[in-house]
Amino acid sequence: MRTLLDPDRDWPYPTGDGAMGSSRADADLAARLRVPVGTRLRWRRDECLDPDSRPSHLVTTWWVGERARTWHQSSAEAQLHHLTAAEGDQLGLPHGVPAWLIQRTRYSSTGRPVETADMVLPTDRWRIRLR
Repeated sequence: MRTLLDPDRDWPYPTGDGAMGSSRADADLAARLRVPVGTRLRWRRDECLDPDSRPSHLVTTWWVGERARTWHQSSAEAQLHHLTAAEGDQLGLPHGVPAWLIQRTRYSSTGRPVETADMVLPTDRWRIRLR
């Protein structure tokens, strides 16, 4: 069992399958990034592996334009989520299993959101302790 203390910290272990693409902002992503609904977003999805190269959790990040290399601060919220079929397949778990959904947003020094991410962490593998 791992404990997530800082959702803004980079993952220190390898990543497995990943994907990149673009999509339009739905109402949730538009609110988190403070952009109009329908804005073209870039996204990246990573399967994060534990030290033994087993799937640990999933991270999907969205941003507008070029991805920022730096940020000033971040915020995060945790809630329970049930794995989708695709998430379950990637994590080797049945869909519908409870997982933590951490929604993290990173901000520039002026307070503008530069990216937002959904982190999906299975509850049988993770405890959450946010500061």
